[in-house]
Amino acid sequence: MSEGSKHAGDDTADRSKRVETDVTVYRLRIGTTADGGVVFGWDYPGSTLLRVRIFRAEVATGGGGAVRPGSALAAKPEPEPPPDGPWAVVYDGDTGSFRDAGVASDRAYRYAVYARHGDGPWTLWRVHEVRPT
Repeated sequence: MSEGSKHAGDDTADRSKRVETDVTVYRLRIGTTADGGVVFGWDYPGSTLLRVRIFRAEVATGGGGAVRPGSALAAKPEPEPPPDGPWAVVYDGDTGSFRDAGVASDRAYRYAVYARHGDGPWTLWRVHEVRPT
């Protein structure tokens, strides 16, 4: 076998040496596209996949475009919101990116991005407000 080739004794084949992903260590990018969509991209160190769930709610504005006091959007959503709540799940998966095309350019939206490892608890990564252009 040539030097540098992989075989069963290498660390890459030994699953006991895998690094389990830490759900609190991540890089998340959120932006808008020229055609009015909202895009998300994320990555994290480790070798196990995280499940990511993204919620969206339209921001209720009044007068100068500010969020109305007492709005349900002032609080973060629960990992499993009630079906009649203001938050809708727009993504649930482990792909590393998502494009939300179901938004209007004349509205503001608040997103909450959660992640979890396996069946562990959900961890809030970020709550972010955006107005597509």
